[in-house]
Amino acid sequence: MATPLQQTSQTPQNPSGLVLPEGLSPDSIDTLPVLSALLSRLQNPSNTSASTSGSPPAASPSQIATGTGPLTIKDIPAATDELKHKLQRARMQVKELPDMDRSLSEQEEEIKELKEKISRQRGALASLRDVGSAMKRERERGLGDSQVDIMET
Repeated sequence: MATPLQQTSQTPQNPSGLVLPEGLSPDSIDTLPVLSALLSRLQNPSNTSASTSGSPPAASPSQIATGTGPLTIKDIPAATDELKHKLQRARMQVKELPDMDRSLSEQEEEIKELKEKISRQRGALASLRDVGSAMKRERERGLGDSQVDIMET
């Protein structure tokens, strides 16, 4: 039988203890860098309709596929394919997360129950602290003359 420490080292988990689907990470759903790169490559339409002597050359299909070179409006669908696929994979992975089918009211009820449990546990800890303090005072009174700590023996 594996100990809890061994189990966590064998199965990757997030801080809440839930096992994430294979391949789901913050990077798999972060689209801002990809969008930023696409938008920075997008040419202003006025540049493409004006004289071509001052504007950069249009991107070749290989530049569009590799993510380099300038983009025009008509190149956007091909250039965003990678982003679309990334979002589709992320959407499928998020659907695999546990409890995705739970309603908001079910989640709120669980939160309420957990808050009540935390309150009970804090109360139990406070009473244990009080009992421990009282026992310590009793031992100190009982030992008074001998000055020997029971925990040291």
